[in-house]
Amino acid sequence: MKKIALKLSILIIISTIATANDKKIDEETGLIIDNGIELIKENCIICHPPRFMLINGGDKKFWSAKVKLMQKGFGLWELDKNTKERIINYLSKNYPKKGK
Repeated sequence: MKKIALKLSILIIISTIATANDKKIDEETGLIIDNGIELIKENCIICHPPRFMLINGGDKKFWSAKVKLMQKGFGLWELDKNTKERIINYLSKNYPKKGK
């Protein structure tokens, strides 16, 4: 029950923040709807919750390193160049480094 309440709270917070920024939120994942979200659903959130993207944040270099880490240490399969680029672009655009 606590996990459901926590997930719901996170979705409400994300939704409020995104609405303030005129961004639409995917109801299934709580992630920002934008070009590339389907790749995140297919390749990322099958192993860990979308909250990972919300907690982390960074530029293309940061997200590229995260993808490599997932491939080396956690079993993420090889991605073709276009798929990897679109995932990194989505993440760096929608989940950049957080302010202090």
